[in-house]
Parts: sequence; structure tokens; C-alpha cells
Amino acid sequence: MATELRQLGITESDVRGKKFGPSNVHDGHPAAQPKLTGDMRYQQGTYPKARTHHHGEIETIGDGVEAIHWFVDAPGVRDAKVSWHFVTAGDPANPAVFFIHGLPETWWAWHHQMAALSDEFYVVAIDTPGYGQSDKNLDRDWRYSAIAGDVARLIDKIGLDEFALVGHDRGAPVADHLLSFPGMQQRVVRYVRMQQSADEPHGAPVPPHRLFASKAAAVLARSVLFPVGLYTVSDYVSVKLDQATLDRLDYEFKYRGTADAMPMSFKTTSFPMELFDRHNYLFASMTMPVLFLQATKDPGQHAAEYENTPDFVTDGEVRFIDANHFVHLEEPELVSSVMREFLTR
Repeated sequence: MATELRQLGITESDVRGKKFGPSNVHDGHPAAQPKLTGDMRYQQGTYPKARTHHHGEIETIGDGVEAIHWFVDAPGVRDAKVSWHFVTAGDPANPAVFFIHGLPETWWAWHHQMAALSDEFYVVAIDTPGYGQSDKNLDRDWRYSAIAGDVARLIDKIGLDEFALVGHDRGAPVADHLLSFPGMQQRVVRYVRMQQSADEPHGAPVPPHRLFASKAAAVLARSVLFPVGLYTVSDYVSVKLDQATLDRLDYEFKYRGTADAMPMSFKTTSFPMELFDRHNYLFASMTMPVLFLQATKDPGQHAAEYENTPDFVTDGEVRFIDANHFVHLEEPELVSSVMREFLTR
């Protein structure tokens, strides 16, 4: 595990110095008198035990753009219902863009793109199960295919008939499986797939998924070193993020229950399994235009691995941006610009 910890910027002296211990896990602090929207377009669902926001609460993101927080219940694959938290911005009458975050993130990781694109699109960003303010029931099916099934039911519940899809990191396997559900190929008009292996095995170094699936993962997730270390001193960052951004990323990840939920999906999968699924049936579901948006500096995802990727989907292209794994945070304006160009063709 020592090598995998070093990938995350954590040293043996950090562990010996007890920096690996409990940190600022919290239940959230809902405002007493939040600013609420006058358009309660979605029926309020179950509030989670740990939350900061109210159903219909307005938060300003970007340059004065108003985003709205929602808590909605939808049927689940295994559960009678799944309690979702998601955030929207823009006019609901505009074409929709649906964002799925990766690890260790929540809806907020997309706030730059949401603010930038909300002038032309209705943007929707979810907290996936186990993260942020969404359902953290551990007794659920944690396979990415099952999570995708729950996402599909949420999309039905909130009435998105057609939409563009964006998935980053661990959000990409969820998005891949979402496309395999009946009817989704026709409803997803475009797909932006970011920072995830495609037609070839993941290059070296492989991310520490073995660590994330272990008993140590929950300890790591609660520590002062994670996720901030990942965004500051790990192999997966090239740009120094400002302190306000780091603080919000840390706050979003530290909702009570996330640490116990984080290892669950890693226990159900592996890179070889995911590669098999893509070649066996997931690539065949990508019948819409697909943009494989990759960063040049990600240590394990090398540009050469994507040379033939477009050949495996109906209408695909690869675009590289000079950044590291969290490209949407490192180069937000450029990523938003590339997305807009692709989504408006």
C-alpha cells in the first residue's frame, strides 16, 4: 500500500505522524433562512442525515449565475427509493446537459462548466450515491451498472427526454453503463467522456483502486490528507488550486457517510472487468457523437493509448488538453469552451 499512498502524496512519515487520523467529517449546516426559488419544479424528497442545503435553495456560482439545489426521491434498482441531491442552472426549456462526477468529488466539481454553459443549456449535476448529499445506504448494489440504473430512474423522474451526457473519472463508467439501458441511446444526443481508459488497458501507473477497495479506504477518506493531498501534492495535479477551491472540495467530500461508502463500488470492479465490458457491449451503445476529452499530463493515461479509440464507436473523436487528471478544475475555461463547441455543432 505504501506505493499507492505515495501516488496520493501521502508519505510513511505522514502516517507515523498521525496525519492519517480523523479529520473534519461533518453533517452539514443548513441555513436558517435560505434563498429559495419561486419555481419548485421538482417534488421534494427525503432529506439525508447529512446536508447543507434545502430543496429549492439558490446558490450563486461563477459570475452571478444562480444554481438551485434539489432533493428528489426516485425508484431504485434494489431499493424502493433512492434519495438524490442534484443541482441545476439555466433555463429548463433549453437543451439539457447532465454531469456525473468522479472521485473524490461531488456536483460542485462541475460548477465552472455549469456556470459557463448555463446561458445556452439547462445544466444538471448530481451527487452520485455515497457522495455529497445523496443517498449513502450501504445495503445497495454498488456495481456501476446498478448505479447507472438508478441514475436512469432519476432522469425519468425529473423528465429529461433528451440530453447531452458528461462523465469524468469514475463518473465515466456510470455514464457508459447508462447508455446501455433501453432507450438511452436515443435520448443521449452527445457524450463527453473524460479521464477514463477506453479501448486499451489502463497505462502505468494504475490509480490506487486496490487501496480504495481496502479497509484502509475509510480511514483515508476521513483523514486530513484526503482529498486535499490529491489536489495539491499527488501525481494527479499540475496546477495549484486556490484555497477557497480546496476548502470547498474538502467540505463536499467530508459529509458523514462518504468515508464508509467510498470503498463499496471499488469492491465490485477492476480495470480488466471494465475493459471487457466496454469491448463486449458498452462501446456498441455509444451510437451518438462521442468526445473523448483527455488531459496530457495524467501520469497513467497516455495520449498514445487513445490513438485508435474513435474506431470503437460510431462517431467519435479525441481531444487533448494540456492539464492533469482534474482537467475541469485546472483549465475550467478551456474545458467549458471545448464542451460548448462540441455540444453546439
